[in-house]
Amino acid sequence: MSRSPRKAASPIRGFIYAVLIHIVFGALIGVSLWFQPQVIEPLPGKPIQAKAIDLAAIERAKAEKKRKATEKKKAAEKKKEKEALKKKDAEAEKKRKAAEKKKAAEKKKKKEALKKKKAAEAKKKAEAEKKHKATEKKKAAEKKKKKEALKKKNAEAEKKRKAAEKKKAAEKKKKDEALKKKKAKAEKKRKAAEKKAREAAETEAQLERDEQEAVSAFGALAWAIQQQVSSNWSEPGDFSGMSVSFLVKVDRDGNVISVTITKKSGDARLDESAENAIFKASPLPFPTEPRYYEYLKEFNFVFKP
Repeated sequence: MSRSPRKAASPIRGFIYAVLIHIVFGALIGVSLWFQPQVIEPLPGKPIQAKAIDLAAIERAKAEKKRKATEKKKAAEKKKEKEALKKKDAEAEKKRKAAEKKKAAEKKKKKEALKKKKAAEAKKKAEAEKKHKATEKKKAAEKKKKKEALKKKNAEAEKKRKAAEKKKAAEKKKKDEALKKKKAKAEKKRKAAEKKAREAAETEAQLERDEQEAVSAFGALAWAIQQQVSSNWSEPGDFSGMSVSFLVKVDRDGNVISVTITKKSGDARLDESAENAIFKASPLPFPTEPRYYEYLKEFNFVFKP
């Protein structure tokens, strides 16, 4: 909105306000006279003049104030910028000096590291040289040692060779003597074996004769054994045509040690009674010749009622 109409309306508005004020005061005076009968002469009053408000001047004052404030603000900002620039330059200078100090420290550190590296390399080289000399010395010592060892080994080998030859000769002599002895022993063993074979054959023949004689002697007593067992058996019932087989073991005097059924009759009463009869018949008739016992200590016995 333009400011020109507003400036033109300000004096008019002031005039209107002044007229309205006069009218109000006139009305108040009239009312007061209406309610008071006495005559009061009005004092001569000073005319009220309405002052026109110069809005343009106010606006100019405001604009001037604003301008001064803006200038003050700009001056403050310029000062602030100047101080910031100064501070920035100071910081930059500080950083530059710090960087130079750091660079100098790094340069010094690198120089010291290089010096230290060279010292380490020199030390390493000296140690390597020392180690090389020690290695060479060790190699020379080992070479000398090997040479002496080889000389000793050759001497020992020669000694061993001579000892081996001597041992070989002794062993040959020993083998010859052993062979001679072995042949004599073999001959002796052969003759002993022949003798043993003859004796074994004679013993085997004797054993066969003893076995045959034992069987014959037992056969002569078989009937007596049967009769003795039968005389000790008694079991009522008809067992015609039945039989039960046992393996009977006796001692040298014919005493029954054990009785084992090898073939049952089919009747438990007969089997049990026959077994009891064998035990009751103990001692059984038995050959008195001791050499027969090994052949007759166990024999098969068939019981028929």
